[in-house]
Amino acid sequence: MLLFRKTLTPRLSPWATAFTSSVYRFLSAPTLHETPSPTSQFAVEYLIGSCGLPSDKAIRASRYISHIKCPDKPDSVLSYMRQAGIAEPHIGAAACQDPRFLCLHVEKCLKPRISELEEIGFSPSEISLLFSLCPNMFLYTKLKQKVQFWIGIFGSVEKLLSAFKVGNYLLGVNLDNAVIPNMTFLQEQCGLSACQISQLIKSSPRLISSKPEVFKMYVKRAKELGISPPSNTFVYAFIVVGGLNQSTIDARLCHLKSLGLSHEEVTLLITKCPNVLQITEKIMSQKMEFLLKQTGCGKIDVIVNPSLLTCSLEKRLIPRSHVRKLLKSRGIPAANNVFASFIKLTEKRFLEKYVLPYEETVPGLHQTYIDACAGKTAAAE
Repeated sequence: MLLFRKTLTPRLSPWATAFTSSVYRFLSAPTLHETPSPTSQFAVEYLIGSCGLPSDKAIRASRYISHIKCPDKPDSVLSYMRQAGIAEPHIGAAACQDPRFLCLHVEKCLKPRISELEEIGFSPSEISLLFSLCPNMFLYTKLKQKVQFWIGIFGSVEKLLSAFKVGNYLLGVNLDNAVIPNMTFLQEQCGLSACQISQLIKSSPRLISSKPEVFKMYVKRAKELGISPPSNTFVYAFIVVGGLNQSTIDARLCHLKSLGLSHEEVTLLITKCPNVLQITEKIMSQKMEFLLKQTGCGKIDVIVNPSLLTCSLEKRLIPRSHVRKLLKSRGIPAANNVFASFIKLTEKRFLEKYVLPYEETVPGLHQTYIDACAGKTAAAE
């Protein structure tokens, strides 16, 4: 989150001098990271009556447009948006996120940006969705260039909009100073393919906008885990280390060793599944204790099947272990399968293979499993 705020700050100041006074007021209003102004009753009523916000959301959002005292400007904005095909639910969604678009100038901000999107080939419904995901898009002087760039990365308008549901600030990041240098580094120095880079951006969009020196540090950390590019595992490791500080990574590596794993075993586990570093020490201890003491798994079973550690203890490991114990108590051969085979299956396949076929042999097995998944103590014992 800190990196995102740092990315925001330098790109705001040029707009304050380049746009009209209405845009200046927009930028001068409190950001989402600052203490907002006191609530304006007019703004609250306007957001409720004209944008369809419920009262609680209107009160919260109104603090960012408390300087509005009359409906002239916001009325003109909403009138134009509706004429342009912006759907009412999308107007409401945008107003919840950042209602300051109501302060913008129709002719100097809104029309030019929508025209640019139409030139690219966006339909009114796609423009409407994009606006709901990124309500401050009308401020971007290079909107067309940025949208075209991201379409090239994701492959289509549909995929771009899907990606923006995860990282709606991609339109605001600096392409020349951050994104393009970082992508070039991944291609030329790490050997990652365009498909891998696209997947990385979809999974963790904030990483690609990091300062290049910070970005290279993340690459170095991923390599230090014993994972070399351009493997797909390296992409996962890069995403993981990009979301953790070094002290947390070190602490979790040490904790794994304290649970009885050797340095080599920890390295093998991490290279197979970097995501285990996202598990807190407390939860890791609980899962390891359960797997080693309650399921018959050994350390090597856990290392070879790291998905055992990434699954929910309460919603998957315990309930499915309970089913296995019941099957074993009735002498059903399927119960002798390794525990990982019970865990890796999807819910549908697990029911089809281990639960439904044995309902007659073990009456109430399905309901018992449902109860266990719901966390009922009696079922999980």
